[in-house]
Amino acid sequence: MTTEQKRWLSRRGLLLYAIGLWLLVIVFLSPHAGSGEGRLFFKVAEASPWDEWGDWAAAWCSVKIILLSLGVWSLIAAFETLLKVSNRESLAKAILYLSALPSIGLGLGIYYLVKALL
Repeated sequence: MTTEQKRWLSRRGLLLYAIGLWLLVIVFLSPHAGSGEGRLFFKVAEASPWDEWGDWAAAWCSVKIILLSLGVWSLIAAFETLLKVSNRESLAKAILYLSALPSIGLGLGIYYLVKALL
């Protein structure tokens, strides 16, 4: 790998890291609909019934689940990219398999969003 490729990959990794941290800050510092009741935003999104259309509190909590999943995925991708730069290819491939966990959360967030809005 050339020096220019390493520089580009390290910039990409730092950008992914910054995006991931920014998304996690949004998720954890923004208020959610269950704060008055003391419930987690996962529980608010899960408790939305199918027959109640336009449950905006559950929809916002579902969006927060989606943003959380994207933030964690971005951090994992940044870590994997920085491992590639440091020539640890086998460890980078092992870390790449961790990206399946945020994709499960992304699917769950989309499901809860559809459930809350339809």
